[in-house]
This record gives sequence, C-alpha cells and structure tokens, in this order.
Amino acid sequence: MAQAAVKLGTTTIDEFDRIMEQAPEGADRYELVDGHVVAMGNPTLIHEQIVSNIAAPLHTAVRPGGCSAITGNMRVSATDDRSAKNKFKPDILVRCGPVNTRDYVTDPVVIVEVLSPSTMDRDRGVKLEFYKQMPTIQHIVLAYADSPRIEHYFRSEEGWDREVLLAPEHVLKFAAVGFEIELEQIYQDVPFENAPRVWIDARGSNLMM
Repeated sequence: MAQAAVKLGTTTIDEFDRIMEQAPEGADRYELVDGHVVAMGNPTLIHEQIVSNIAAPLHTAVRPGGCSAITGNMRVSATDDRSAKNKFKPDILVRCGPVNTRDYVTDPVVIVEVLSPSTMDRDRGVKLEFYKQMPTIQHIVLAYADSPRIEHYFRSEEGWDREVLLAPEHVLKFAAVGFEIELEQIYQDVPFENAPRVWIDARGSNLMM
C-alpha cells in the first residue's frame, strides 16, 4: 500500500470511524495502524499497474467459486470489536461468500500488498503479523514495486511457510481459491531501472516487462 505515516494520535476503531465520517472527502486515504491514524499517499503508476495485473485475472478466476477480488478501498479488521486498534487497507483482498452492507471485512482469504520503499517496514512488519493472526487468511503476498520480487506467505499444517519468487517463469499459486499467475504477467508493462539478469535474458534489452 502506497502511504506515508502521519501519526495523529492513538485511537480505537470506533473513534477512527467517527473521524472518517467527519472527513468524507478524504476518508478513503486513511487506515488505522496500532492505534495510529495513517494518511496514505498517492500511488504511483507502477504500483497501480502491478495491482491491476494481479487483480483482474484473480477476480475472473475466483468468481465461479463465489469469491471476489476487491482492490483498494475496503478495510480489513480482525474483529467486530469497536475497541480494537487496527483497520488496514490492503491493495487487494479476496473474500468468499454473500455480499453484505459492511464497510469492512473480517474474513478475507487472500491479501496482497504492493510495497514501496516508504511502506516496506510497516507492510513487512506490523501489518504482516496482523494478517497472519486472522484465521481466515490463507495467502499473503508482498509484491515489490522497485524490483521483480514476490514474497508469498501461505498457511500450512505447521503454521506459515514462505516462498520467494524472482524469475519470470516462477508461478504464484493461491491453492485456497484455485488461482495461479506467472511473475511475467504480474510485472507486465512495469519498467525497472536495474532489471535482474534473468529478466534481461527473458526479455532481451527491453526492460519494459
């Protein structure tokens, strides 16, 4: 998630929602992180291209199973408890089941965050650990925007496993929803200043993936 932290004070979900109601024009630009209201910056075109490259085929793939891939504007909470202090906005989430009228989700199956240098510590730290504690989540993806790298965390019988995908032919698989995609498709039309050799070899001298 492209964002820059602005700590405005410690607050609960209940207080956070009331703050958002009073600022409707900018309400979609904030999330609640460990009791701090965090203002989100404008995403780059690269960030949005990666989101689109994943979300479009993902939504098509999961719809027959009664699921939806939702981008950007849906917050995630671990509980309906209004005194909790985390309410995040992942770049992509997959939720299964009937649509309801809530403005947040407590039962996502897949989470995708597109990283940038300014958000990497938070996304790989407090937010990752938060997502791991949610019992419905089976897959968590951290997609790097400045290099072709995917970190895929997936639930197993032993807890959580991790795989790192780097090459164009590597395949990201969401077994829980029957979806897979090659890194080449994830990073299609995304330029890199210093492309790894494996990508240059796969695409020649053209660094537009």
